[in-house]
Amino acid sequence: MNHEEESNRYYYPVEGRTDGAIPGALAFIAIIAMPTLAYAAWHALASWFSAVFS
Repeated sequence: MNHEEESNRYYYPVEGRTDGAIPGALAFIAIIAMPTLAYAAWHALASWFSAVFS
């Protein structure tokens, strides 16, 4: 048995491992990042209004 036959036993193709990576990243942005950024922006705006009008 040569080295190539032995190594092919443990070969797993790379294609398909990243399927869904882009939709997963978009889902992360839509579900977690956007509400967090919206909350931070609202909090900053409310703090600014509070500082200006107090």
